[in-house]
Amino acid sequence: MKKVILIAFIFVFGLGIAQAQTKDKDAMPKEATTIISLNKLCCDSSIPLIEKTLAYEKGVKKFEVSLEDKTVSVLYKTKATSPERIAKSLAKAGFEANGIEADERAINKLPECCKNTARGISGGCSHSK
Repeated sequence: MKKVILIAFIFVFGLGIAQAQTKDKDAMPKEATTIISLNKLCCDSSIPLIEKTLAYEKGVKKFEVSLEDKTVSVLYKTKATSPERIAKSLAKAGFEANGIEADERAINKLPECCKNTARGISGGCSHSK
C-alpha cells in the first residue's frame, strides 16, 4: 500500500513539473529583436565585416546595420542566442558593442581608416557618408 501511495505521489509530482516547464516554454517568444549599439562604428567599409560576423552567429535570422544611428538591429532565435552573445561576437570582430570593448587583435584587422576610431582616438573616418 505504501508503494502505491509513493508511486502515485511521484507521478503527480512529475506531472506538475512537466506542466510548469511547458508554461515557461510558451511564455518565451521564439524570436526577438534587439538593437546593438556600435558607438565607434566608422564608415561603410566596416559594414561587410559586421555582416560576415552576424551571418555566422548561431541563431541570428536577419539584421540591418544603420551607419547613421551607429546601431545594428538583429532578429534572432531566443533559444539559440542572446543580445549579450551577439554583442560579444561583434566585439570579437573589432567593434565595441553595447559597451563591450573590442578585441585589440580584431581592431588591427579592420580597414586602415577605421582602426583609430575603433580605439577611440579620432572622431571619425574620412570615408564616412
